[in-house]
Amino acid sequence: MKKKLSVLLAGVMVCTMFTACGKEAAEGNESAATDSSVEAAATENSAEAASGLTIDFDNLETKVLGDVKASDYVTLGEYNGITLEAKQEAVTDAAVEDYVNNLWSSNPLMLEITDRTVQDGDTVDIDYVGKYADTKEAFDGGTAEGASLKIGSNTYIDGFESGLVGAEVGETRDLNLTFPEDYGAENLAGKDVIFTVTVNKITAPDSEMSDEWAAGLGLDGVTDLASLKEYAFNTLTEQAKAKYDSTVENTAVQMVYDAAVFGDIPQELVNRYMLQQKQMLDYQATMYSYYYGQQLTTADMLSMYMNNEGFVGTADDYLNDISKDMAQQYILFQAIADEQGIEVSEDEINDYLKNAYDNASTTSFSSFEEYKASLDLEIYREGLMADKVVEFIVNNAHVVQAETTEVGETAEAAGEASSTVAE
Repeated sequence: MKKKLSVLLAGVMVCTMFTACGKEAAEGNESAATDSSVEAAATENSAEAASGLTIDFDNLETKVLGDVKASDYVTLGEYNGITLEAKQEAVTDAAVEDYVNNLWSSNPLMLEITDRTVQDGDTVDIDYVGKYADTKEAFDGGTAEGASLKIGSNTYIDGFESGLVGAEVGETRDLNLTFPEDYGAENLAGKDVIFTVTVNKITAPDSEMSDEWAAGLGLDGVTDLASLKEYAFNTLTEQAKAKYDSTVENTAVQMVYDAAVFGDIPQELVNRYMLQQKQMLDYQATMYSYYYGQQLTTADMLSMYMNNEGFVGTADDYLNDISKDMAQQYILFQAIADEQGIEVSEDEINDYLKNAYDNASTTSFSSFEEYKASLDLEIYREGLMADKVVEFIVNNAHVVQAETTEVGETAEAAGEASSTVAE
């Protein structure tokens, strides 16, 4: 169950991100993966998944959580006042230095160079025209003005970047080059060409950090190196706190789930969550195709998840299993809500949806009322109820502090640092 907790609220709270999409899009907010594992997994298993997914979604009999008495299907264990252990990470000076150094390596202050020629590692501003060597005719896509190129990045074909080493600002050079035989553009593969390149400007990273560099990062409240280090400390502290809170929440909910004993869940309720999972997969496939230009089907997305989890069985089995897990999670939370008198009012649902509608970047609906009428409101009641129950469990838990560890440089911290500056 642990690996499924992350999908619990995914189909419920997505409204804030995809307000304009209405009922069908409101079931999925997990971002599509962009690495090669997606394509590999989809290619490997899509045929099997497609052939195995035989569920007749149009004719599934369903019932909502409100149609059942949750306590008929789960015997609650300990959930009020559970004891758990969590570790709070401390932010060290070394972690702050690593954070700042990562910013420097990815976003150095670039200085214009006027007293020497191009060297490896420089970034040059160039104009160029590419022509076929035999006809001297310019080819499509081979011309640019004001292009930025880091020498040594291997961004251009072999010989282009090295051919500019030693060039002066304002100098024009003819580079006699050959495109690789396996080059993607058929009209250029294996062709001898001449690039006429003019170097407009040379820039190189400053040799050391400075207050000017720190201020130029555009980070809130950062005006010099001292305030940058303070920013780094605060950011790492927030990340450590978020990680700690997440650990406490996940551990607490997992303990409550593990302590419960479930009976046979009505298949009609499982079917309801199965439809939500199917709609989520549909949406993910559409979004992946839209953003990355690679056409993936719902079966492709399903096969990716099956492959990543090492699931052995049919697509029908997998979808039914994760939907049953989801049904058990909601039944567990509903049983606790019933026992503790935790309810979700119509006003709370309305406020949540209104906030989502008002903050949507785009919408296809002419009014909030039209938008609200398009939604399955039970989805949002369940999600808000689950939020309240999780909050109740965590607030009443006894958290024992484990031995404190030190925050070090992590891929997550480094990635967030880079993306913050890029924004």
